[in-house]
Amino acid sequence: MSFAFTEHEKQRVALASLLGIHLDPIGYTDMAVTIVWAVLIFVQFLVVAYSLHHRRYRPIHNAQPMLMAMLPVASIAWFIGDIVANDIVHPNQRWMRNCIVLVVWLRTTCGQSLVISALLMRCIFLWFKYRLHRRFTPLISTVFAALLMAAATVPSIIITILPTSKTVTFVATIDACIINPQFKTAATLLTWLMFAFLLAAFCMLFMGTKCVHNEHVGVAAAWLILGLAAGFNTYVMYVKPMYPASLVLRLCLVSANQGSVLVAWWAVMGRAVYNCRFRYHVYLVEWRLASKAAQTTRF
Repeated sequence: MSFAFTEHEKQRVALASLLGIHLDPIGYTDMAVTIVWAVLIFVQFLVVAYSLHHRRYRPIHNAQPMLMAMLPVASIAWFIGDIVANDIVHPNQRWMRNCIVLVVWLRTTCGQSLVISALLMRCIFLWFKYRLHRRFTPLISTVFAALLMAAATVPSIIITILPTSKTVTFVATIDACIINPQFKTAATLLTWLMFAFLLAAFCMLFMGTKCVHNEHVGVAAAWLILGLAAGFNTYVMYVKPMYPASLVLRLCLVSANQGSVLVAWWAVMGRAVYNCRFRYHVYLVEWRLASKAAQTTRF
């Protein structure tokens, strides 16, 4: 993976200039940001491994560490799709020139959709626990997971079947993925309709529902940061449609996406993991007393 200003990169910049595009070449700044986020993702996986190791600790168990582990897993797919599709690394391999794989499957289906699905499952779990006062059984969770998986994969399969000229295609002269304007509009509308639906569902699920340990606050914070990242993505795609050509924009975009997933995980899991590490017994007593008080109030 080369970040040097090679002859090929010089030709790419010259060809882009002929097309009226100012192209910032892939360089060591791209490499530095890629390394920083790769290290942060690795550290995040160490923290996730810690949470899974202590999953029997009641506050962590209540935060669903197995489900929330899907966020850092999704961030890897999202990260790979971002750094290649946004021209942060050279597309030296054949699969790196397949924009459907990069944009539709890695960034959207296995990245953004998986993150949103995991948080929606978290909402449903809290709704069952605090509103319906029922267990979120493995059968129920499997049914919801299958529905969410179908909702994410079926559109992606349809997009894959369509001609790339109508969706997203690779332009070899500048080594970049170009999105069809109609497809971009449809995808943007679908994304924001999904966020609007999830916001409405969140309000309906938690209106008048009191979560004993304020778990809904973490979920709300996660939705907020993901919504801000989605807003930034939408702004960049429409105001600067050739954003991969800009060093600042492409690095800001990948940082916003990865940062939103990182913050979303900590918003849900952070308090339980922190207290497990630094206040294990004290926080466990506090947590049990709060649970017992809520149960006494209910009855």
